[in-house]
Amino acid sequence: MDETFRPRERIKKRNDFQGLYADGTRYKGKYFVLIYQARHSDCSRLGVVVSKKHGNAVHRNRIKRLLRTLFRTNKDLLQSPVDLVLIPKKGIRTAEWISLRNDYRRAIESIQATVVTK
Repeated sequence: MDETFRPRERIKKRNDFQGLYADGTRYKGKYFVLIYQARHSDCSRLGVVVSKKHGNAVHRNRIKRLLRTLFRTNKDLLQSPVDLVLIPKKGIRTAEWISLRNDYRRAIESIQATVVTK
């Protein structure tokens, strides 16, 4: 399994983020909010948004690393391509890796069921 996070798998443009905020569907997990939308391409993409309420740059960057790692190590759960934006909630800094991973997997399984049926 490919566990890299390639440039084509990143959401970087402001218009892409705004389009997801406007047209995407939200999933609320225990540690994050996931905004997603089906994609007509060959790969899924991820964007991470961490506000300053999560602490200084060190804490924000650690949260971003955790969320990107969740995406790249669980690519096999995404059967159909989607755009994802992950927005962490306050409790993510104290979360254990296993509970964070389980929350992410539940979210992906839930959204895959809705993306496939649309």
